[in-house]
Amino acid sequence: MDTSLTTESDALRNGVHILTTTLLVVAIFTVVSMPMSSAVSTLMLLSTFAIIYFGGWNFLERWTLGPKILWLVVLTVTWFAAMLIAPAAMYLLFSLMFLYLFVVDDWRGILMVGFATALSIGVQIPNDITFGGAMGPLVSAVVVVAIYYAFSALAEMTRELKETQAQLAESERNAGVIAERQRIAHEIHDTLAQGLSSIQMLLHAADRDLDTHNEDKARERIALARTTASDNLHEARAMIAALQPTALAETSLAGALERMTANFAATAGIDIDVDVEGDAAQLPMKIEAALLRIAQGAVGNVVKHSGATKARVTVTYDENEVRVDIVDNGRGFDPAAVEARPAGLGHIGLSAMHRRAEELGGTVTLESTPGSGAAVSVSVPLV
Repeated sequence: MDTSLTTESDALRNGVHILTTTLLVVAIFTVVSMPMSSAVSTLMLLSTFAIIYFGGWNFLERWTLGPKILWLVVLTVTWFAAMLIAPAAMYLLFSLMFLYLFVVDDWRGILMVGFATALSIGVQIPNDITFGGAMGPLVSAVVVVAIYYAFSALAEMTRELKETQAQLAESERNAGVIAERQRIAHEIHDTLAQGLSSIQMLLHAADRDLDTHNEDKARERIALARTTASDNLHEARAMIAALQPTALAETSLAGALERMTANFAATAGIDIDVDVEGDAAQLPMKIEAALLRIAQGAVGNVVKHSGATKARVTVTYDENEVRVDIVDNGRGFDPAAVEARPAGLGHIGLSAMHRRAEELGGTVTLESTPGSGAAVSVSVPLV
């Protein structure tokens, strides 16, 4: 195992520290009943063991494998010497076993555990070793190895789980970035792109008016183009500041729709009416903004693609939902064919409409046949 101070290695290190301290205290208490000379020798050996043990931990991370093994050898020799005088020092075998596996996490660590086990059994032979005296170290070795590798497996599972969680978080972040890019693309299409298209049409029309010497009409169209540019500038600033649509900040949904349709009507030279049915109510800003954007995209399509002379936008307030219908008398189209086309330039508006409605639990319905106009209906639940 890597001895860097990871969370897992810290936990194991602290556990070994507590175990070693406890065993040292137990061994020291057994000195009370020993002869003075043996007691002093045992205390000196146990103190030396403690100094070498705790002192070595301070340098363990900076040592290469050679100094680490030397440190383990010195600890083992000190422990063996203490065990020859005070049998209670044998308890420190538990700490040494964990140290061997922690420092040398391979077959060599297990070999060291086996060697220390053999020493603890061999030292008892001159005193008529018992069955329990032999089985104790053997069982301890098996238990320590099992605990250590179970802990290592758990630590590896924890590490893999953290990596998986980090990967999932990164995937969610990337998905959020993509969704935000799509949202911004829809915002730009429904506001800035529509506004710039209107300005372009107005300036072309003003250019034609100047060719026919109709300067008053040309000035009127240029003034409207300036107003549209000003509105677009406000929209851009609101978008950058993550604010609600500028039109909604200044008026109600119906008022924002009237202002939006007035600009389109003046640009394209068609009649666009706005009606309100039911009891108008102040809706959550997220719903009003989505409905305004969807209507803006639909009216923009009417102006650019339908060839209509009249259109109507109707806002219907019901108890459980709000609905916006955009109807025109243009040339119509085949909804199935249009929705089957991949989203792209000129088609992103329909994709944006569906996405905005779905985010609010609503739906967008297209009804049209070639030569018979078109109707776009968006409904959003209020619950």
